[in-house]
Amino acid sequence: MRVARRWMVVPVALVAVLAGGQVATAGSSDTEPSGSGTDLDLARGVVRVDGTDVPLHGTFSYPSFGLGDDPVVRGIVHGVYRVDGGTALYYSLTEETKGIGTGGTNAFPTDLQDPTVYGYNMASAVALVDVAGLQGYRPLVADGAALTSASKDLQAGPDELAVAFALFPELPEGLTSVDVRIGRDVVAGVPVGEGALTPVAEEPAVLLGQGWPELPSSDQIAAAGIDGAVFGLSRRTSDLEQVAATEETVEQVAVTLDANVVFDKASATLSPGAQTTLADVAADIAARGTGQVVITGHTDSDGTDADNQVLSEQRAAAVLAALQPAVGDEVTLEALGKGETEPVASNSSAEGQQANRRVTVVYSVQEGKR
Repeated sequence: MRVARRWMVVPVALVAVLAGGQVATAGSSDTEPSGSGTDLDLARGVVRVDGTDVPLHGTFSYPSFGLGDDPVVRGIVHGVYRVDGGTALYYSLTEETKGIGTGGTNAFPTDLQDPTVYGYNMASAVALVDVAGLQGYRPLVADGAALTSASKDLQAGPDELAVAFALFPELPEGLTSVDVRIGRDVVAGVPVGEGALTPVAEEPAVLLGQGWPELPSSDQIAAAGIDGAVFGLSRRTSDLEQVAATEETVEQVAVTLDANVVFDKASATLSPGAQTTLADVAADIAARGTGQVVITGHTDSDGTDADNQVLSEQRAAAVLAALQPAVGDEVTLEALGKGETEPVASNSSAEGQQANRRVTVVYSVQEGKR
């Protein structure tokens, strides 16, 4: 049987914090029942419920169905913890006007996870993200069910917070913090702790202050496969001069050099401004690269096919010659020309032609240096 515990000060404090306002405290509300109290103490990283400190590592809010005029879901991230065979996320949430659960809002957007894998009855629109390591983690799935709280167990009025969990794959050793995506919001820099939270509540429907949901058994965690639960991220950057744009995944780096800047017009002669950029690319290849580095020249469609093919080959060879002395012994370099055959934009506009004039440098990253 679920025993409801209501804290009239919780939504006032939570909404104030999430909106950037003042923190409401237990002594600041005349509506607070005698013997009950909830404080948000962001400086110490806790929310105090009836005199008990509950971990607090960030807050979140988002329109429940992703539209600006939808009811807003707000909540607290209580932590990410390594457990036997996996990683547990604990959080709590409410909908600011009607509450969540029976008769209220489905708190999670349904388009953030694949419904054929996770189903609509699980609170699975959550993820962990390791930005530096370019890895993301979705909830584990065992026997067709996500290892998360069931949506039906998230029941809370607008002055209550329902507590939820999600189980993820084991995180790499040495990873000390992750970003937590919940619904359409992100809580950054949540520290990774050790061990499941206690005490464990007897019922799966838990309000904040009543304990913590029981996690799946070690057998259930062991039965879950990590296929699809671990996914790669990509990072896109460019230098201030817009000479080079880089897209990096956990395994590969692809640098696109703007031929309009790197070369003199209609020639394969490197411009003086290209030297610094190419030195930076060569230094990263020397530090992290492995295997074959493929350098490919591309042109727009002006001129003949034959002339464009030759120009693309010459430009790729010029970049190879500039990189070769500094890339080290872990890689081999290959230069290719594609002429006008692989455009990335329409050649019917000047902007499209400019985008098509480019040289790409693609290389793999050593496993220990990703």
